[in-house]
Amino acid sequence: MARVIRLQSDSNAHDRPWRVAVEQGFFAAEGLTVEYNEDNPQGVAGRVENFSERWKESQLQQGALEVYPVCEWGAIERVQSLGKGRIIGLDTTARTGAIMVRKDSKVTSLADLRNVPIAVTWHAGTFYAAIEVMEAAGVPFGEIKLEHANDRLDALLSGHNEAAALMEPLVSRAREAGCRQIADLRWRGGIVAGDDVDEETAAKIMRALNRAVAWLSENESRSREELLRDLKPELRKTGLLPELMGVQDYKPAEFQEKVDWMMDRGFLKDAPAYDEIVRGK
Repeated sequence: MARVIRLQSDSNAHDRPWRVAVEQGFFAAEGLTVEYNEDNPQGVAGRVENFSERWKESQLQQGALEVYPVCEWGAIERVQSLGKGRIIGLDTTARTGAIMVRKDSKVTSLADLRNVPIAVTWHAGTFYAAIEVMEAAGVPFGEIKLEHANDRLDALLSGHNEAAALMEPLVSRAREAGCRQIADLRWRGGIVAGDDVDEETAAKIMRALNRAVAWLSENESRSREELLRDLKPELRKTGLLPELMGVQDYKPAEFQEKVDWMMDRGFLKDAPAYDEIVRGK
């Protein structure tokens, strides 16, 4: 009997290789039956500030979920703080997003957002990526103000926040509403698996995902149709397309670099060891 893997998606645009691996039978070819869930059952209401109360994290803790992708920083933080699961590799894409403001905003650069609350999903990819890009622009960490919003696009368009850190499909929807892009965001994802996902099963998952990446890489139009299917057809041509990189092993030096960055900014109370967080290494 095929091993059943219950999977919770991270974001629709970034996780299309997972869907493709299901639809094209790549998981099945590895002897895996994957139950794929694209979004948490509560939708926007489920994107709460405390990540331990979000759907996929709580489901993994309860043993009701085997695998989920999340941003690279979040993977480290969740495995350490929740005490469940391991990181089995870096996810399929280099994820993309943008910091955006309304059309009539006086903000023209990241420096203008010094001490200005930016709407993010708390301790998720756009949260960390926004900090990185702001610091790169010369804004000190202590002057970067982030604010959690379950619905970041609404927080931006309603005027509640001057700026928002978004990913697709929200970036294209913000542009359609007349918003301007201030900065590009880019980050990697990590794949978190439950403690009962052994090395053999993890290898099967990774092979199936890499077959899906190859399938999507055949031509850009096919990728856009799959990766940006949550956008109107006319918006798919200009939507931010994440770079398909394939699942990769998480090397100790890469892991340590992220841990050091998170420790320096107080996102981790204790420095986790590579052997404790990354499965089988």
